[in-house]
Amino acid sequence: MFSGLRAALGAQTPVLSGGLPQSAVLVALYEAEGEVTVLLTRRAAHLRLHAGEVAFPGGMCDPEDVDLWDTAQREAEEEVALVRDTLEPLGQLAPLVTRTGIQVTPCVARVSQRTALEANPAELESVFEAPLDFFADPSQLSFMRFDYGGRERRVPEYRWQDYQIWGITAAILVRLVNLACDAGIEMEDYWHGREAVAPGDG
Repeated sequence: MFSGLRAALGAQTPVLSGGLPQSAVLVALYEAEGEVTVLLTRRAAHLRLHAGEVAFPGGMCDPEDVDLWDTAQREAEEEVALVRDTLEPLGQLAPLVTRTGIQVTPCVARVSQRTALEANPAELESVFEAPLDFFADPSQLSFMRFDYGGRERRVPEYRWQDYQIWGITAAILVRLVNLACDAGIEMEDYWHGREAVAPGDG
């Protein structure tokens, strides 16, 4: 799967907008006993923005960061103690833009060696893994309906155990499984520009 995903990601041509603030998230994939899982986090309840929401490790680019990969890996180290040396970069998904005008680039990597993870309590409530096959199953995907500026928006949502995974995080997962698993999931994609689907979409 990983060689095919690397090729599919390499065929993409992500376009960054120089006029928007840049951020990056790490989409970390594990493989064990024939199952591939994806690393996710639940943000701490005390945070001012997106409290309690499920997200990938990541954050805003710092001036000291070499590139978007550096941002994604630095944030993963800070948030869940993921060791950089265990990451094998596979490629980047096309960037998404939040309703607040921040461009988010998903950096996809294989984790070559499992190490202990620990959620940073200053930022996270928990860190967990979920099977990639779960997100590739169209029957597990539903859509939340919002009225935005008089227009209905259908925002993707998954429910894994007691985790609600929606908005940009769910959209990244749909894009990922369409490439990695040939899932063929259709989704209206509202994250190409500053227009938003609903408050809190990322």
